[in-house]
Amino acid sequence: MANELAKVLRYYNLLPYSSAAVQKIICPFHNDANPSLSIDLNNNTWYCFGCDKFGDAKKFVILMEKKYHNINDLDALLLYYEIIKSNKFSDIEVQRFTKRKKPNKQLYNEAYDYYHGLSKINWVGENEIQEVIEARDYMEKRGFNPQTLNKCGAKITYNNSYSIIFPMLDNGKFRGWVCRTTKRDVEKKRKYLYNTGFSRASTLVGDYGREKYVIVVEGYMDRLKFLQFGVDNVVAILGWKISDEQCNKLKAKGITHVISALDNDKYGRMGTQYLKTNFKVTRFRYLKGIKDPGEMSRSIFKKCYNKTLQDLR
Repeated sequence: MANELAKVLRYYNLLPYSSAAVQKIICPFHNDANPSLSIDLNNNTWYCFGCDKFGDAKKFVILMEKKYHNINDLDALLLYYEIIKSNKFSDIEVQRFTKRKKPNKQLYNEAYDYYHGLSKINWVGENEIQEVIEARDYMEKRGFNPQTLNKCGAKITYNNSYSIIFPMLDNGKFRGWVCRTTKRDVEKKRKYLYNTGFSRASTLVGDYGREKYVIVVEGYMDRLKFLQFGVDNVVAILGWKISDEQCNKLKAKGITHVISALDNDKYGRMGTQYLKTNFKVTRFRYLKGIKDPGEMSRSIFKKCYNKTLQDLR
């Protein structure tokens, strides 16, 4: 059925009468300060960069009714079918093809100056700065060592809410920055903070084009884990589905084969299937029970990676 997600969002007063097919809205599932829930009305899917919830129109209704009305899944499903069958929202106009905004040079310069204006941090060895100590401890608990933080150019913002900042480098070119919070209360609202004007759809975070294939992961931290294990030929697409712009960048470098290390879940598998419409794809061999690169120790990674390379041959 067409426009399922649009009808559902209109039912909850989260979508105007005329709407772009791809956009961001305020997430109703957490205390969202800025729009962080990305919706794709073409595919009837949504994903929140703040709380990591995702799904289709049906799941949206189930989560909304469970959160705000304590309704069980079966009754929520009955409501979902009522919504999409109703003629009440037949006036929805979805703009299927939208012009992407041109990059804003001023916003880019501001992001560049902000990151490069911060002091360089040596994460290895002794450091008396409390913010550095706290950030390093946090990252080590997440499985990242100080050498990796040095390698990726991580810095400290001295902002209490988002203290760690990483440069978003697309084949070595600065495209913007992303901050990660270390505070649990802030994380409930939003884990990551991107600079204003940053475009996820047109950015491939990582290095590509030096080899015949590239490994594709979802998030920045996923790529960082590969980097820590000595694998540089990895790009983060910052979501589960690669964009047309990202595909074209890989193709322009002559890449026809990718290893999909997208998450080992429903949407990671959907993203892998979509990759197959553009490239020859080898699936990363996650071991049973491992959802994403962040859950891999070095020994587990070695097993997964070696099995994947065997498939590649």
